[in-house]
Amino acid sequence: MTEREFKLKEFQKLKRFICKRYPGAHTVQMSDGTTNYYKVLDGNLKSVVSPELMLPPAQTVREAWEHAKYVHWFQNMIKRSNNAFDDTKQFDQLTKNKKHRE
Repeated sequence: MTEREFKLKEFQKLKRFICKRYPGAHTVQMSDGTTNYYKVLDGNLKSVVSPELMLPPAQTVREAWEHAKYVHWFQNMIKRSNNAFDDTKQFDQLTKNKKHRE
């Protein structure tokens, strides 16, 4: 397997990963007047990459898909962190600790 074939296979794997989470995801080329950049849009034509993350514009198609994967990872991490620090979970732990002390 050549390096080119390997990179192509990795890109296809990355694209499948994102398309499973964002059905209908595709790449579009955007322009701000001076430079061109790429974005990954979902099936509803919304950008997968949130502007709140302040990621630089993707200069290549591959980079756009990598940004999309990073965004998915980041959202998953935030979701899991919020679940870990859920108010009801914290309350249950406090009441459990209080019962052990008594």
